[in-house]
Amino acid sequence: MTGAYEFICKESSTDRLCVRLNALGGWHWYMGDSYWYGDYVGSKPFPGVRIRIIDFPTPIEGEYKYDADVRLHSECTTPMAVIDDAFRKVLARIEAHDVQEIEPFD
Repeated sequence: MTGAYEFICKESSTDRLCVRLNALGGWHWYMGDSYWYGDYVGSKPFPGVRIRIIDFPTPIEGEYKYDADVRLHSECTTPMAVIDDAFRKVLARIEAHDVQEIEPFD
């Protein structure tokens, strides 16, 4: 199962976004690389859950729009509603806005 989001924030690169997210404490964020999507910022906030924010943000009026996906693996026991709420709270802490669900892209 997957879910996907887009959001707008001030960080202009995934490197900066990773640093900002890790400065919050709580979830550990790491840089990864995908053949299809290039660099990404990832986290495994719950057992069986992977969140990935992909590189190549779209510049929008001095800010940047990112796409993110959530992948649930078979060992996940955390309800998607809990994951969604927790991810949105993390995004709010970096002052991300216009957070909305989009069609899954993975």
